[in-house]
Amino acid sequence: MMKMEKQDKRDNRKNGLLEFVKFNLVGIVNTLVDFAVFTVLTFFGTHYMLSQVISYSCGVVNSFIMNKYWTFGAKSTPHGDEILKFIAVNVVLLGVSLTVLYPLKPQLGVFSAKIIATLFSMMVNFLGSKLWVFKKA
Repeated sequence: MMKMEKQDKRDNRKNGLLEFVKFNLVGIVNTLVDFAVFTVLTFFGTHYMLSQVISYSCGVVNSFIMNKYWTFGAKSTPHGDEILKFIAVNVVLLGVSLTVLYPLKPQLGVFSAKIIATLFSMMVNFLGSKLWVFKKA
């Protein structure tokens, strides 16, 4: 009995690590989408704060799809509660990123400030997604 419990704990840690790696790979794709949209919008003169909202939103849509089905292995169709939780986490993260981006932009420039804002919200995003949005029953 004790051997099975230890094996279950090892399997859970291994699965959690794999989810974290997948989540971060999805995050890289999301970041590429986000930065590409942000770059195009700011290049064409859109204010950097509005560009952030739009580009972040594009990354969020990609994040939901890839994390739901690939990272956390869900088989179900997205449902209202899950979508609302995901939106709530990402609204908080958007607020965090804007809060970091705004004061750092004058000192570091817009792209360095955006990198810091992105890194700042990564762990919160993983925990919110794993423990609340896509939590397995």
